[in-house]
Amino acid sequence: MASNRRWPAVIVLPLAAALVWQAACGPKAPPVAAPAPPPVAAPAPAPPAGAPLLGPPGPAPNSGRGGGSYRPAPAPLLGHLTREELRTYEPWRPLFVEPYVPDVSAIAAIRVNADGVAVLLIVATWCPDSKREVPRFFAIMDAAGISASQLTMVGVDRSKKDAEGLAEKWGITRVPTFVFLRNRQEVGRVVERTPPGATLEAEIARLLAPKL
Repeated sequence: MASNRRWPAVIVLPLAAALVWQAACGPKAPPVAAPAPPPVAAPAPAPPAGAPLLGPPGPAPNSGRGGGSYRPAPAPLLGHLTREELRTYEPWRPLFVEPYVPDVSAIAAIRVNADGVAVLLIVATWCPDSKREVPRFFAIMDAAGISASQLTMVGVDRSKKDAEGLAEKWGITRVPTFVFLRNRQEVGRVVERTPPGATLEAEIARLLAPKL
């Protein structure tokens, strides 16, 4: 009977030891973590009183490098100028797309009296009146046979001044001003615009007509 009482202990103890060893040396399974709660978005700041409720403004139109970026206006042309400089000056390019067609009878009168005439033209490339009248004058020159050598053209700044002082010397206060000279003496001028009902070529023809 004594040997029968010890038998269960002999079986149970090694089994318990094996379980303890397995728990100590076997790979440990990672603990199952509870899923993290989803992040809570911070509430958007309230707009100030009176602000429109349409959200933040988008990028300004024509901003950035993609098509239509803003470009500042070119600087005005100053000093002695040529016709080609005005023709290729970017803001003036559209002014020459449709050439001006002057009156034929006025052109004939100018052509007769244009020999020996010099023209001093004070122009401002920022001035709407210059943009209107100067391309017309170029067309009149070509039709009447006035050569480029007869024209002195000077660009002025917004104070109607040039570095050489020609505008001040000739008393220029408005632009454009066309000063017509014969034998270095002024015979007349067209200032800013022609009189109502008159064309530029008719006014030039009147100024160049012989004085009786």
